[in-house]
Amino acid sequence: MASVTSPASAAPATSTRRESAEVANAIQKWLIAHTRLGIPAIVHEECCSGYMAKGATVFPQAIGVASTWQPELVEAMADVIRLQMRAVGGHHALAPVLDVTRDARWGRVEETFGEDPYLVSQMGSAYVRGIQGRSLADGVIATGKHFVGYGMTEGGMNWSPAHLTARELRDTYLLPFEAAIREAGLASIMNGYHELDGIPCGANKWLLTDVLRGDWGFEGTVVSDYFAVAQLQDYHRIAADRVEAAHLALEAGIDVELPSTDAYNDGLVKAVEAGRVPLALIDQAVLRLLRQKFELGLFETPYVDSASVQFDTPDQQMLAHTIAVQSLVLLRNEGNLLPLPRRSARSP
Repeated sequence: MASVTSPASAAPATSTRRESAEVANAIQKWLIAHTRLGIPAIVHEECCSGYMAKGATVFPQAIGVASTWQPELVEAMADVIRLQMRAVGGHHALAPVLDVTRDARWGRVEETFGEDPYLVSQMGSAYVRGIQGRSLADGVIATGKHFVGYGMTEGGMNWSPAHLTARELRDTYLLPFEAAIREAGLASIMNGYHELDGIPCGANKWLLTDVLRGDWGFEGTVVSDYFAVAQLQDYHRIAADRVEAAHLALEAGIDVELPSTDAYNDGLVKAVEAGRVPLALIDQAVLRLLRQKFELGLFETPYVDSASVQFDTPDQQMLAHTIAVQSLVLLRNEGNLLPLPRRSARSP
């Protein structure tokens, strides 16, 4: 099994972090004891504005964090997320969102760092440094998403095509991803649902292989957005069946299908055996994933002890409060709020 989908965020509201860790440990124990190769899984979780689990520290949404103009706060926030995720068996963060967005109609603006590619690059790279740590041995894989142009789709509608010129794509929308890879060592990329020039990003070899790996030297994993591989058949209609969808995605460069194996399943195994899909594509994806499992230390330490890390401590809460205060933005100076009056020395 390549990945386990969000066990903590899917747990009952009454679950404790210790119970979340016990679930993660039970999954790993079963995989090690009852599968042919005994390889542990990577557990991925949502954590755009904090680890999405009961008891974890809640931070402002990314658009608010961007308003602080302080990358060091983003890095500190991501470091807290790293500690909390690793404590309960999480290894792969589905964040940060590196989409540059300039259309307020799009429904995911709050998940982004805004409209300026330089600011998005700086904030996104800081997030990656914080959550991946000094090495993945005690860090969490960051996932830059959604590759690429997802925040500037036609009419501001989710999943609709993005109409971007080659120069605009390079100068504005690819820039934050390139910066996060080159400057912060981003370890994972997630494709967008949409299409560029009529080609869905999940089947775009130029994007996921030529640019990402060829031009930038990216050596990490590419994971699909949820159900994006199956959508090559169901939504984009460029694949006749799930096997062809899997073939297109693998050939383009998607290593791991999330959240489950709708296309990378037994049908794909039979397609390889029948010569319909080259085995080399499977080997390539498996090699990249296994490398990250070794980097995470999963083979040496597949289990966790949640008692080793305190959740939502006063210091962590204070950091969230500081970011919230620093994120405040005055839109209009109504009632002459500014300039603020200077307090006297005797003012409380």
